[in-house]
Formats: sequence, C-alpha cells, structure tokens
Amino acid sequence: MGVMMRTIALITLLLLPAAALAQTVPQGALSLNQASQFRALTKSDTATFPPTRGLHIGDASTCNVAVIGAQDTAAVTFNNVQSGQILPFSVTKLMSTNTTCATVTGLW
Repeated sequence: MGVMMRTIALITLLLLPAAALAQTVPQGALSLNQASQFRALTKSDTATFPPTRGLHIGDASTCNVAVIGAQDTAAVTFNNVQSGQILPFSVTKLMSTNTTCATVTGLW
C-alpha cells in the first residue's frame, strides 16, 4: 500500500467517530445532555425535589446559592453567581439559609 493510501485510510479511521457524533437528533427525540423539563424552585431548608441536571439563575445581579448535591448531605454555598448563569449541578435541595438568589429555575 502506498503512502497516499495509508494516509487516506488513517484519515478515514480518525474521522469515523466524529461523523457518528455529528449526527442530528430526530425531531421530538430527547438528547441526553439537554434538559427537557423546567420548574421554578422555592427556597427551603427542608423540602427536597428530584435530582436536577442544573440550575438557571434569573436574578438581575450577582447572588449566592446554597444547595445540597444529589449525593451529599451538607449544604454548599456558591458565592457571586452571575445573572443568567446555568450551574450544571445535580442538586436535591435549594437552601433558604445563605441563598440570596430570588429566581432559581431547576432543569431536568
């Protein structure tokens, strides 16, 4: 096999995985990396909800978010969260204590 044929064969092998990943998702089908349900969350130190895919912060200025992760038992506070930011966290509780953000939307 000549150098040209080996080069073409190598390029083909390298591009096959990329071509498979570039395929589009059919209309109406869910993509595994996207949220498909949304709900405004209420701050509470006791109430829980199903684990999220992420949180959207809708406040007009920076704020703090205290959450308990899906696999955790203690709250963690994220400071200086920006308006419009999406936090890619799986959480089960939006704490009232230490959360200054007023508008938080859960993404599932």
